[in-house]
Amino acid sequence: MSNLKALRSLSDLGQNLRLARLARRFSIAELATRADVSERTLIRLEKGDAGVGIGNLAAVLAALGSPERLADLMAPETDPVGLSRALDALPKRGRRFKPASAAPGDAPPAPGSSRKGVSF
Repeated sequence: MSNLKALRSLSDLGQNLRLARLARRFSIAELATRADVSERTLIRLEKGDAGVGIGNLAAVLAALGSPERLADLMAPETDPVGLSRALDALPKRGRRFKPASAAPGDAPPAPGSSRKGVSF
């Protein structure tokens, strides 16, 4: 992987996973058993190895008690770039709408009455 930002993100993820494991007082062997992954896979994940499968990451997150965190990574409601693009796609000016006609059950206005000055 040649993208330095991606490598840094993986390294940060690995450090965060290690801190989460230590905060829960799990050994590498214990967390690996709980996540049903090998100890070597867990070590590679904590080192930020890009070759570790996303399924293994999901299993470790579930064993740490945070299985939803993976799905939250790019949730639309927390994606600032996606939200910005969606706002840019909105029309810049509104359309003209025809005034709504009276509903079929509404009584027609009384002859000679004007709607001017009517307030709500």
